[in-house]
Amino acid sequence: MRKGKGIMNILLTLESGSRREQLFPEELLHRLKSQGSLKINNYGRAMTEQELAAELEDVEVCIVFAWSGCAPFTKEVLDCANKLKLIVTPGGSVASFITEDVYERGIKVCSANRIMAQYVAEGALAYMLTSLREIVSRHNLIREGDWNATPIQSLIGARVGLVGLGTVGRFLLDFLRPFNVTITLYDPYIAPESLKEYSNLIVTNRLDEALSNQDIVSLHASKTKETYHMINKERLSLLRDGALLINTARGSLIDEEALAAELLSGRIHAVLDVFENEPLPANSKLRQSEHVILMPHVAGMIKLDIFTKFILDEIDRYKQGKPMKYEIPVNQFRLMTREL
Repeated sequence: MRKGKGIMNILLTLESGSRREQLFPEELLHRLKSQGSLKINNYGRAMTEQELAAELEDVEVCIVFAWSGCAPFTKEVLDCANKLKLIVTPGGSVASFITEDVYERGIKVCSANRIMAQYVAEGALAYMLTSLREIVSRHNLIREGDWNATPIQSLIGARVGLVGLGTVGRFLLDFLRPFNVTITLYDPYIAPESLKEYSNLIVTNRLDEALSNQDIVSLHASKTKETYHMINKERLSLLRDGALLINTARGSLIDEEALAAELLSGRIHAVLDVFENEPLPANSKLRQSEHVILMPHVAGMIKLDIFTKFILDEIDRYKQGKPMKYEIPVNQFRLMTREL
């Protein structure tokens, strides 16, 4: 709960440019200024740790957006942040800039992770339907003069393997309900009893069960040392012929060389929204296959100011001493996607 009724000092660390304009159009920037005394990053780039430390003096609320880079809130930075009580971001994961020291000092951390996750889950569902219905390839055939009216596949009654659950996967479980699918979930951090409401769900402690004999495999694990290239050549071989692989999580979960070989063989299909290196390099073998749909990391990329509005609401709740709605507890922080 916020103590005192003085002016609240706010720091916006995002540098000037198109990204800040998308996140903070004039009306939202005006609203932010009305919430307290606002300082804005005027360096024209992401701040260094030393610059962040200097700017945080007397700041109570700090707004961070890490897509263009952000200095981590280390012990040294926090030693200069004598009044910092709340760090918020209109992004998803906070693991690239938050540290254990933040939680040890009782500073609240909030993000639009739960808001963004529902749009990523919607994207994953759209990718499943687009691929199964062969929308891209059939469209291209008609443009080329070929009327291919042979049967296509359906999501209804399909077998779906989920690798990792997280916030995105939880939304996807609900989105898949009307399709009467059978779901096999592999996530070593999930207690099966927490998912009893899903009668069509099997929770397994074996990754191969979530990969084998599935019509669709969708990846939702975080990027950590443990998940790096978890979908390698051996595990890709477990996918049945004709299976569809969806990745809206992080590119590093997959060994892309091994996946490219499988796709070029035509044995499986994929929709990839994320890659190890972004933008996808021009010489990537993934570009050579007709059995993959490539998307530029946009599964959750809706109008960005939607996420900002939720964060400004969160600042209002903090200012009024109300409970936070989008707080990231330390246990969730420890499981979030981070740089290796």
